[in-house]
Amino acid sequence: MIAPFDVVKITLQLQTQQRSYAFLRPTNDGMLACATRILRKEGVRGLFKGNLSAEYLYLTYGAAQFLVFDTIESALRKTSLPKRARSFIGGALAGAIATSATYPFDLLRTRFIAQETGNKVHKSILGAIKQIHAEEGVRGFYRGLWPACLQIMPYMGIVFTSYDVLASSYSWIRHSMLVGNSPVLRGLDAVQDAIIGGSAAVIGKTCVYPLDLVRKRLQVQGPQLTNFAYGAVPKYSGMANALSFIVRNEGFLALFRGLTPALIKAAPASAAVFYIYGYTRDFVLTVRPE
Repeated sequence: MIAPFDVVKITLQLQTQQRSYAFLRPTNDGMLACATRILRKEGVRGLFKGNLSAEYLYLTYGAAQFLVFDTIESALRKTSLPKRARSFIGGALAGAIATSATYPFDLLRTRFIAQETGNKVHKSILGAIKQIHAEEGVRGFYRGLWPACLQIMPYMGIVFTSYDVLASSYSWIRHSMLVGNSPVLRGLDAVQDAIIGGSAAVIGKTCVYPLDLVRKRLQVQGPQLTNFAYGAVPKYSGMANALSFIVRNEGFLALFRGLTPALIKAAPASAAVFYIYGYTRDFVLTVRPE
């Protein structure tokens, strides 16, 4: 269900022309216009490009992320660090390790989305793996990993810290004498993990989004660069060069291209993950023997 938002987001991130920005007013180069162009040129299937590699990415990344986070957070409990510091460090390290382990799937997804319908560079995941390895070597699967880690470390740290702050605030409000018995709050108890997790994702995604855009631009670099995104993406020498080039030639706000579909996708996805995580955690705690 969230795949089309990913396709639109990445398509917008790879656009390099000057664009107009409007508040609550549709533009010719915004999310809806981009989705309409994809539907017109490629049909409904165009909104699901790269979906298979994306599924592999989500499955492996989610499992690795929470496994590493719980392991690190448990180890840090033996230190004198405060809970929020443990959440930030655990989230940052979990994000970096999970990102590095699953990064080739992320690169494959971007390239499948960026390629033109009538001039496909890669026709299958296996074919893409063979071609990238032959033309670019192992390093080709990790183009843009540096900004990805720089992005994901503070992102996951911000997400888990924001979650902890929001959860503590909710708990304080829930047990306060003034509104503690509110029927609205009682109704939210069942989905508090989802609401707080979605809100934390919005905060984290907005803070680090420019690095996500640079990562996508670097992922299509290489010998096939002109065959991706209709040849619109310039050649960059690295992360710093890409950042300065974008700001200088496209403007500072260009670093936030595609933020709207990114937030629409991130909030419910994170809400679902935290809801399942919270439900599983509570279930395990109820059946754990004393």
